[in-house]
Amino acid sequence: MIEVKTMKAAYLPGNSTVEMKDVEIPVPGSGQVLVKTKSSTICGSDIRAIYREHLGKGPEAYQNKVAGHEPCGQIVKCGENMKRFKEGDRVILYHISGCGVCNDCRRGYMISCTSPSRAAYGWQRDGGMAPYIVADEKDCVLLPDELTYTDGAQVACGFGTVYEGLEKIGVSGNDAVLVVGLGPVGLAALMLAKALGANKLVGVNTVKERCDIALELG
Repeated sequence: MIEVKTMKAAYLPGNSTVEMKDVEIPVPGSGQVLVKTKSSTICGSDIRAIYREHLGKGPEAYQNKVAGHEPCGQIVKCGENMKRFKEGDRVILYHISGCGVCNDCRRGYMISCTSPSRAAYGWQRDGGMAPYIVADEKDCVLLPDELTYTDGAQVACGFGTVYEGLEKIGVSGNDAVLVVGLGPVGLAALMLAKALGANKLVGVNTVKERCDIALELG
């Protein structure tokens, strides 16, 4: 049982600072879960469109919500009408909450949902830069036991984005893969290409430290 009623949460005012606010711990509604945040990573889009300046329009418009769209944690409370998940489950939160009924959502492409109800965690609805986050059950992905919470947070957006691209082009043991830019997503691309069997991996970056990390990762 959660005894405290409030928590500290991070907001991004758009001037290269982070503002910590005291907010109420949310309560899950029907078909929702309360997740205790265990890890929440920072996406490049947060830096580009929110942190330095609020540049986003439409789906990228920041609406003064708790930041963080790459959260991972453990369910500590469930609302009514749950279909699969339960208290204690370790979950990744998919970063886009679509309407769930349009063609794109039904095909698994919630990011392409055009419904007015579409909302990104950390952008149009509260995200993971707080001790707790309310999420729709449909946005939860079960975290395998062999992965840490930080692994899960990185999968939530970065690794998932790369995997979609590699799957579409069909990377296999017949391929050599070149990745230009070895930031988090670029490194993820090399790691996943290796796992998919690519016979040669080439990474390019102007920052030596990032090249060193790529070599350490194999």
